[in-house]
Amino acid sequence: MKRNVAAKYSALRMTPNRILPWVYLGVMTYTYLVGELSHFLLGIVSRPMSQELHYGDLACLPNPEAATQSGSCREIYNETQCITFLEEDDGSTDSSSNTTTCIWNYSGLGLQYQVLAGPAFVAVFTTSGVLIGAIADRFNRKVVVTICCGVLTLATGMTGAAMNYWQLVILRMLMGAGESSFTPVCSSMISDLFPESIRALALGIFNWGIYLGYGLSYAVGNFVTAADIGGLGWRWSYIITGIGGVVATLLLLLVVREPPRGAQSEPGGNKREVEKETNFTEGSRITGETVGVSSEVLVDESTKSSLKDVVKSLFKPPVVCLAFAACLRHTAGFSWAYNTQLYFLTYYPDFNLGLWVTGCSIIGGSLGVAVGGFVSDRLVKRLGLRARLYVLAGSQFVATPFAAGVLFFPPPGAFFSLLAAYIFAEMWFGVLFAVLLELVSGSVQSTALAVFLFVMNNVGGNLPVVVDPLTDLVSYRGALMIMYPGGYLASSVVFLLTSFLL
Repeated sequence: MKRNVAAKYSALRMTPNRILPWVYLGVMTYTYLVGELSHFLLGIVSRPMSQELHYGDLACLPNPEAATQSGSCREIYNETQCITFLEEDDGSTDSSSNTTTCIWNYSGLGLQYQVLAGPAFVAVFTTSGVLIGAIADRFNRKVVVTICCGVLTLATGMTGAAMNYWQLVILRMLMGAGESSFTPVCSSMISDLFPESIRALALGIFNWGIYLGYGLSYAVGNFVTAADIGGLGWRWSYIITGIGGVVATLLLLLVVREPPRGAQSEPGGNKREVEKETNFTEGSRITGETVGVSSEVLVDESTKSSLKDVVKSLFKPPVVCLAFAACLRHTAGFSWAYNTQLYFLTYYPDFNLGLWVTGCSIIGGSLGVAVGGFVSDRLVKRLGLRARLYVLAGSQFVATPFAAGVLFFPPPGAFFSLLAAYIFAEMWFGVLFAVLLELVSGSVQSTALAVFLFVMNNVGGNLPVVVDPLTDLVSYRGALMIMYPGGYLASSVVFLLTSFLL
């Protein structure tokens, strides 16, 4: 019994060689944070950006110079009525002034915005992700992710100098190319840094970067834009994010070391030898590969994956069903993420979002991924791999009514519902990749993860475009109700079905 207890917690002991993997995990998490901040910043600053660069739909909007921000403006569809509308019944408008209640201007919504948010980013993100994943299976993964972080940083900073819509499209594509390496390459490295007993927890911590970055995008996008530093408004949001990217690139280059491939998948007899080889100090050497700043980029031939191995891994029935469920869940998440700011600006223009969404995302999302990884790591010891699927299915099912509540309740009640939705819904990401890493062989992990992400992100990242035509059929709120909580519920069912295929 004592031996079992000791084994259970041995992976968490803080010896020098076990501290460094957590340091590397912290750097990779920060890198992911910067990537997601850059990714989602568009949705926060889309309105002032569109009004300066002239893209998307024109609409009747509350006049920012009016005493109150009227919700009546969104019900006006004619420019003449919009610019002459005065809401005098509450006595808040001074009829002697020239300030109207509404203005006719770019709303930040429309097909051009949805293209920027989805296809322009996702098309390159997914395509380059597959190519970079294949490269990472053959070359030094630390070098690959560092170069990609540099590309992301350059594109983010240059967005702050964009002068027209097509420049935004090109820079969004470069952002997608840069960030595409983070999940497949870093997840593969994490699987070699941490044993199976705490792998889902480690992946969950890595995926904190999503929620920290997404949450901070509201703080950076709203407060930095409002500060209007040097009269540049939204542009400084991208410049500051680019500076954060410079820091991430330097940390990857100078701090992170490439772990030996398969270090945590060795049989018991060889594990001691692997640990002996896994010295993460400066200048250490691993058989067939040098780790450090001067690393050789070539790796042993045995690590090279073949197309046949990748296809064989990805066309297993559980992996196919898992991909379908992940597509549904990703669509739900992106449908909300791309429209959060604009939803509240549309229906509650007088409510100051402030740090509400930032807090909900960071607290709820971080708790969700940590709890999801911890719970699934514990249950998998008793129930096997199916336990992770039960966590995926159950978390999305419980999150569904809370997601519906976000669209049903006015703020601030909507944000308490959003917090609960995040806590349960965001248990999925780290657990999902823990399942996938256990279903595919180590030699093709980076490529398999990249192909999986290619499918998941092409569907989840592009399908939210239908929010625009759905809005014409029902309403903006109705379209989000279908895509957001509806997507959670559908994914829950398919995750459960996947468990029967294991």
